[in-house]
Amino acid sequence: MDFHLHRHKKRIFSAVLCGSVMLSSGAQAFDSGTIFSSLFSSAQSSTADLSDSGYALQRLGLVSGGTDGDLMLDQIGSRSEALTLFISLVGERSQAVDVAYSYTFRDIPSWFSNFVGYGVYRGYTAGYSATEFGSYDAVTPQAYTTFMLRALGYDSEDFNWDEALDKAVEIGLCTQQQADEWQTETFRRQEIMEISYLALNTKLKNSDCTLADKLIAYGVITAEQAAEENLTFGNTYTITNDQQQVDISGYTSLPTGKYELHNVGDGQVMTVNPISKQSNIYVTGDANSTTQLFNIQKNSDGSFRILSASNSSLAVDANPSSGADIILWTANGTDCQDYVAKELSNGAYEIRLKSNPDMAVTSTNGDVRLCAYTGSTAQQWKLSDNSEDTAAATQKLKSIMNIYPDGTSLGSGYSFGGASQCMGFGREVFYRMYGQTAKWSYDGSPKSSSDGKLYTVVARSSSYSASSIKTLISKAKPGDILQMDTPKMHTMVFVSSDSNGFTVYDANWTGPNEVSVRYVKYGAWASRNSDGIALLHATNYPKG
Repeated sequence: MDFHLHRHKKRIFSAVLCGSVMLSSGAQAFDSGTIFSSLFSSAQSSTADLSDSGYALQRLGLVSGGTDGDLMLDQIGSRSEALTLFISLVGERSQAVDVAYSYTFRDIPSWFSNFVGYGVYRGYTAGYSATEFGSYDAVTPQAYTTFMLRALGYDSEDFNWDEALDKAVEIGLCTQQQADEWQTETFRRQEIMEISYLALNTKLKNSDCTLADKLIAYGVITAEQAAEENLTFGNTYTITNDQQQVDISGYTSLPTGKYELHNVGDGQVMTVNPISKQSNIYVTGDANSTTQLFNIQKNSDGSFRILSASNSSLAVDANPSSGADIILWTANGTDCQDYVAKELSNGAYEIRLKSNPDMAVTSTNGDVRLCAYTGSTAQQWKLSDNSEDTAAATQKLKSIMNIYPDGTSLGSGYSFGGASQCMGFGREVFYRMYGQTAKWSYDGSPKSSSDGKLYTVVARSSSYSASSIKTLISKAKPGDILQMDTPKMHTMVFVSSDSNGFTVYDANWTGPNEVSVRYVKYGAWASRNSDGIALLHATNYPKG
């Protein structure tokens, strides 16, 4: 049974917990002279009765238990429950509940989804790995005490996470006897509640205010409730907003519309497959695929969002930490999905996170990640609207047809790319069109995996009826290859079409190794003795 937490009002709190509960650095150093126990004197601490601490937290609205209110205090507490209770104790539950922040973990129960997403977004946790949080694993006394020290304002400049209980004793959160018992005896939900209750009564780092004072200031609990539960409070906690407005002047939006995003550094294209929530975004070769097409939408403040062109409910999402995987997540308007850009002289863009423009969308080792800005070409992206320039392809094909005009003899020994006659000629035209030698079989299939990267099979037909050929030719573009299968195999280059037929450029049809430009009616091959015809399209076909 999970700890179920009530809704609280909004507050802002900065902290970082990574791994199990690893700590960040950078806060002001701890002044031991300003900290002391705010609940018990050393004489009282060893005898304080904390048996009711869980139900005190329940009465304060911080936990609710099961449907019958049972907290099941003898059970072992899990890491998921610990993070959820921590978020509640720092008064940020409403933020966690209100927005479904993204995460890459795969072991998250549904009730915990919003809490772990918020924990990742705020930097409270990074899990065991990118895909494993350890939701069901038991939380250790050191780990949970670390959470409570973080709630009180302490970080890695103040203590090492594996010495959290020593620090708790030092600041008076607990006694040495309690710390020893938590470490040596079974660490249950009861002990989690005891540490939480003691933390509420402990002064914040470098402050006379307790954690209870802070929760009162943010409306999480009332002074009346605090008095009823014998909490230590009474000092006014000053609320500060530590989220500074980010200056995005000097940045711009990407052009709106549907585009491919080509990385300048490696020439690869931003890709997501499958197109679904939580899918990783990576880079691959240009496949002219819907998995590589994104829809750029401009926000009113000049920033923009990047949505999947195939599913506008999914957005490119980047939690604001260096090295974070960029994934598809439900488009929900969070600052994890808002970007700004800088246009460069080479026509490329640097894509930065709006909430932290020092972080840039980066291609690294086949992945797309949010990394600290360095200015490298791996952080530069060019846009392609994916429209193929058939006019440019037609002009290129015409120039080739001028080299080998209709009626040209290629000679008896002609071959190209390991093939002779019509297929050799088709491979040469492909090379002259696209600068690459592709090899295919009579059925149109690639000879090798490397050949498969140079073209795609747009369509196949096993019928040569007028209607089937017309359907296949409707998908052809100038410079495409038409490959007939055995036993009457033949290779042709598509030139153009109209309502009655189409024009091809080939060799070996009118005579041995003789080049021809022919117009073919759609029904001309109705009785063709061949296993089928395939339409091949270059993956680097000219783009507009």
